[in-house]
Amino acid sequence: MRRGISILLIIAVATVFSGCDNSRQIETASIIKNVSVDRRGSQVVYTFYRLSSGETPWGIDVPADSFEEACALARDMYIPNLSLAKLELLMLSEDVYEEVMQDDVDYISTQASFSPIAYVTLCDDTTIEKIKETNRTQRVIEEQLILLKKNNPSVNINYLSIFNNFARRGEDSFTVPFISSEKELKVSEIEINRCII
Repeated sequence: MRRGISILLIIAVATVFSGCDNSRQIETASIIKNVSVDRRGSQVVYTFYRLSSGETPWGIDVPADSFEEACALARDMYIPNLSLAKLELLMLSEDVYEEVMQDDVDYISTQASFSPIAYVTLCDDTTIEKIKETNRTQRVIEEQLILLKKNNPSVNINYLSIFNNFARRGEDSFTVPFISSEKELKVSEIEINRCII
């Protein structure tokens, strides 16, 4: 009898203290690796790509007017466990960068949870499509950005340097990477005029 009561007591204690049911486990978190921004019709669309072990990227489209709004909508409606701590790449289509680049970089600079080395690049629409096909595309882009920076130290490849250039007085322009993809990915530079943005 005593043994039966002890076993029931152990089972009850194990059930009650089995762990936190509100805990956030790493496997349930949606860690975002990159974000692309392009225009679809009249809307600006932010596509969040989750870190995954597979070869095919998992992306979710969030129509929004800014990265800040897209992040809030993604957390509230699309990706409840959104984490941007591992964000490595923000790709802005050449069709939208004048509209969103400065505000998006300003927003990122206020977020302590974002990686300080997140790359920012402009790109053509073909590159936006290629990033949807395979995770390898992002790795190639990052390698090309590092090589570009090594060959030309004045180009601004991360959001902190771009933020600092927008804030700098006295110079009218600065350069950032531009990725085109006709047959293969090609990284060059494009000049950003502060007066236009």
